[in-house]
Amino acid sequence: MLQNSPSGFRRRTIGAEIREIAPTAVLVRVYPARRSVTHLFESDFYRMLIDRRTEEEVARMVRRGFGKAADWRRAHDFYLPTETLYLTPEPYQNGYVPEDDQSFGLSLSRRIAIGDGGH
Repeated sequence: MLQNSPSGFRRRTIGAEIREIAPTAVLVRVYPARRSVTHLFESDFYRMLIDRRTEEEVARMVRRGFGKAADWRRAHDFYLPTETLYLTPEPYQNGYVPEDDQSFGLSLSRRIAIGDGGH
């Protein structure tokens, strides 16, 4: 007799999906669609060099995962370890250039939402 396992029906997290195509990514910066660019950063705070198709796919995953929780006319940062979406700091704020302040700009005041796999 077959048994159903609840763990077999778990929905994969956004972070797990992204790690499949960009295993070393820690932060995804999704810019508004009109800019048509996405940056992925590794734990050393430097940008990953990835192809355009991968950038687009990762941005689609983040936008789909958080849907209407964010105003996608502004840039957002998705931090994979905690599955948390943040409003991207403005260019004059700490964290806009992640390696400058070693924080990725992750501030509670900019937190938008926590995904299903968040802590």
